[in-house]
Amino acid sequence: MTDTSTRTFVLLGSLAGSLFLSGCVVDPSELSDSSLGEGNAYQGAQRSHPMLSAGRWWDCFDDRGLNELIRRLDKENPSLAVALARYDRSRAELGLSRADQFPRITGDADANRKRDSSSGVFVPNELTYNEFRMALNLEYEIDLWGRVRRLVESAEAEAEAAEADWAATRLSLRSELARNYFQLRFLDAEIDVLRQSLKLREENLRLVRARIEGGETTDLDLARAETEREATRAQLLGLERERATYFHALAALTGEVPSTFSLPGGGLKSPPAIPAGIPSDLLSRRPDIVAADRRMDGAAARIGAVKASYLPRISLTGMGGLSSLDLADLFNPSSLFGEIGPQVEVPIYNGGRSGVDIDRAFADSDEAVALYRETALQAFREVEDALSGIRFLDREIRAHEAAASAAERAARISRKRYEGGLVSFLDVVDAERTSLSEKRELVQAQSARLLQTVQLIQALGGGWEVPLEESDSTTEKAD
Repeated sequence: MTDTSTRTFVLLGSLAGSLFLSGCVVDPSELSDSSLGEGNAYQGAQRSHPMLSAGRWWDCFDDRGLNELIRRLDKENPSLAVALARYDRSRAELGLSRADQFPRITGDADANRKRDSSSGVFVPNELTYNEFRMALNLEYEIDLWGRVRRLVESAEAEAEAAEADWAATRLSLRSELARNYFQLRFLDAEIDVLRQSLKLREENLRLVRARIEGGETTDLDLARAETEREATRAQLLGLERERATYFHALAALTGEVPSTFSLPGGGLKSPPAIPAGIPSDLLSRRPDIVAADRRMDGAAARIGAVKASYLPRISLTGMGGLSSLDLADLFNPSSLFGEIGPQVEVPIYNGGRSGVDIDRAFADSDEAVALYRETALQAFREVEDALSGIRFLDREIRAHEAAASAAERAARISRKRYEGGLVSFLDVVDAERTSLSEKRELVQAQSARLLQTVQLIQALGGGWEVPLEESDSTTEKAD
């Protein structure tokens, strides 16, 4: 058998063996679907990404101040800029993976002064000579087993996951800003309650002093009146201190320092109405579920890439150009040279690395599937928590409204009876303390109700209304 026949036989044998082994390469899409198990029921497995255009959900609160702050956040928040930079990097990495699907052509040129050995097998006429060379080199991997294709699929999935991460960061930051804004506004309302109460404490103090001058009461009532006034002032200062922390948080979220931050005008309104039935398929809008889903598919694609990497790798290589011992003859037709042909790389022994790599790829896929299911379950829990919180808080607010009204009426009656000398000042103190407590608890319950609405919107991936047009993502990233 000639050398040429031997090489042909070996090449054909390698190809035949490769075709046999290629049966071991599993389609990652099949693996992804079969690995979902119970997770197949989750709507997050859908491929559409309406969460990227979830709309201006904050408009349902009809608050100009909130609208302005979110506009500033979208433009200046550094955490959002970090997430967008990570998404841009993932897109660049996807471009690198796609480039591997195309041939690689390089060029080189060199001029060398050489001296060969006089003891070699072939002794040239002149031991010392010049050599000039210009060439183009071709290298192209024939993706017979889908290794490059699977790597591109994995990179595409990672890029989509990074985009979803960006959307999740944006949703989280917007929701955090809305919560801080509403907490600050409700603290303003609670501060107003305390300021009104402080004025009433001042009036009580003047009343007690007048009664002392008339000999109608003792210094004990005066001490109690002063105690209530200072205690109310202390509570007021505590709320103002708490308000400052929310003010500083809003400044940081909008990318400003507190000294230059200004709070736009706005006011508290009733929370938006919640639809009677919220379908669970809206959870597919949650960016964290989309990100987990895409990473699950990316991990499945990497399994196919790892398996294909241990099959024979076939490449087409070539080289052609000009070569001459004399620079004057370099561009003559006789100086042309070239070669082209297949190159087969067959893995034979690697110390068990292939099995370990495949086991690792399967473990990564199992982890991605488990994280997807965990994320979906957490999403359902968060929606249910928000819905139940809203339901109970609505009833709690009604109870607090009735209690605050009754306590206010009791405080007025107690004060009139004290002015008439029918009750002690301790009765007034107790009634007004109860009235103040109920008013504050009513404001706090109203605040919690609005915050639960924000939590529900975030849990649903940006509201409960599916937008008609996809515009939010592309426009804001362009800005």
